[in-house]
Amino acid sequence: MPSSRTYSIQQASEKIAPPMHDDSSKTDITEGVGEVFQQAEYRALGWIRTAIILMKLCFATGVLAIPSAFSIIGYGPGVILLVCWGALTTYYAYIMYAFRMRYPGVHNIADAAGLVGGPIARELASALFLLTWILASGSGFIGLSQGFQVLSTRHVCTVVWTLVAAICTILVASIRTLGKLAILTWIGFASIFTAVFIVVVGVTQVDRPAAAPQEGPFNMEVVAVGSPTFIPGFVAAINLFAGYGSTPTFMPVIAEMKTPKSFTKALFTSQAFLASCYVSFALVVYIPSLGSAGGLLEKVAYGISIPGFIMTSTLWVHLAAKFLLVRILRNSEHLQDHSLSHWTVWLGSTLSIGALAFIIAAAVPFFSYLIGLIGSLCCAPTCLIIPAFMGLYMDWEKRGTSRAKAAICYFHIFTIVLGAFITITGTYTTVQSIVDAYKLGTVGKPFTCS
Repeated sequence: MPSSRTYSIQQASEKIAPPMHDDSSKTDITEGVGEVFQQAEYRALGWIRTAIILMKLCFATGVLAIPSAFSIIGYGPGVILLVCWGALTTYYAYIMYAFRMRYPGVHNIADAAGLVGGPIARELASALFLLTWILASGSGFIGLSQGFQVLSTRHVCTVVWTLVAAICTILVASIRTLGKLAILTWIGFASIFTAVFIVVVGVTQVDRPAAAPQEGPFNMEVVAVGSPTFIPGFVAAINLFAGYGSTPTFMPVIAEMKTPKSFTKALFTSQAFLASCYVSFALVVYIPSLGSAGGLLEKVAYGISIPGFIMTSTLWVHLAAKFLLVRILRNSEHLQDHSLSHWTVWLGSTLSIGALAFIIAAAVPFFSYLIGLIGSLCCAPTCLIIPAFMGLYMDWEKRGTSRAKAAICYFHIFTIVLGAFITITGTYTTVQSIVDAYKLGTVGKPFTCS
């Protein structure tokens, strides 16, 4: 007969351990005690659908800022920066995955920050995460409203189109699980990729891009290496970085996979494809992106891209709302049940995030500067600084075992310094650029029609 101590341990393990399934091909929800989601409804993503979601999270409004960034810093430095930023953010996305697999109760980057740095770090990371995706969703609303404006045959106030974008986003984002959003994500990615492809082809068929001067001499000479002053050059570099800035949202996506161990295939496939798309797109498109070809092609491109813009904002609002849902209802029976408490928290979260993003979109009449602000103030800490601390948390005690481990730890320290520099300097230069733009009158006013 087992002792009472043995029996109590067995009882505890039976209470904690998730249910076992004989058919692992259906849903593997046994990987790691402490997983936030256990029901099959929330664990429905295979690695291919996950890869599409990862690509759609990144391949979004940030891509619209790449051509203008290249025109400032030059095509040579631009390509180098795109490749370097892509490699760095992909590496730290892998670090976030490794950390999450070691500590499976970690659902998001705020949980990881709390484990590494305590309650204060957790609250700071929570605020940064929510701020990032509220701002990002606002930028998505701006892009979507521009598309509606181009397609409209009548002049309608931009604020109205922004409101329409917010309503469409909130309705779709209220779908509870990423598994149910996956098919819409496929459609969204295909639409925006097709729109960009149409522009890429279209700009090769016109003598003069719509964004270029329509009269007089016109120079399409490619600037190999630009010579900007510090502030516009740094803002352009941050805009390129922002194109990869969605990696902190990858952790909640892992939590809804059938088999989290297959995340690496989704990660490396999606990021390699993303980098190749960014480079090829930026090399041929004149500023501003979807309006480059002009005329009918511009309307076609924007029309096709509408589902993509909606799904971009949808995923951002959805993941920010899912963050709040888990934070409020974690360890509660209402987290995964169809109860009144669950739906109240869930719909309240999506509506609140969407409403705040709408206010941001209507109040901030400058798209590229908003992207730069997101990249410096929000993405640098969440994409680089916090993941680097996560890496140190896992590797610091092993630094004396080999030179390779020591080098990895020093690289994490370098990344923390780099992320801090980007955060401080990037925020300053972006804010200064906004101030200068207002002085020059090159941006509109908040809550006005255009």
